[in-house]
Amino acid sequence: MGTKQQIAIGIALQTHVLKTCPLHNQLYCDDEECSDSENMARAFAVAVELVRHEPYAEEFHHDAHELTDILSYTIGATPTCCPECMQARYPANGTASAESYASV
Repeated sequence: MGTKQQIAIGIALQTHVLKTCPLHNQLYCDDEECSDSENMARAFAVAVELVRHEPYAEEFHHDAHELTDILSYTIGATPTCCPECMQARYPANGTASAESYASV
């Protein structure tokens, strides 16, 4: 993962668009947060502001569009729940785990 993508992930985490699973430390985009236009707008506003000023102005050559594109791609490519939690609930063999029944 490159520095620019790390910056985008940091912005998305800071603005609560992305979350980290407390059990598996995996990134995911909670459906509610990803569809929350206020948090998304905040993420893009932070990205633009960071490129206008230091510390990221030189990294992105003063081009906010580059960072917003990376941010948009990163958010779009992130699963809507922790992949490891999903695998535990719905194993590949098609049977639900005991944990998934316990949460019902």
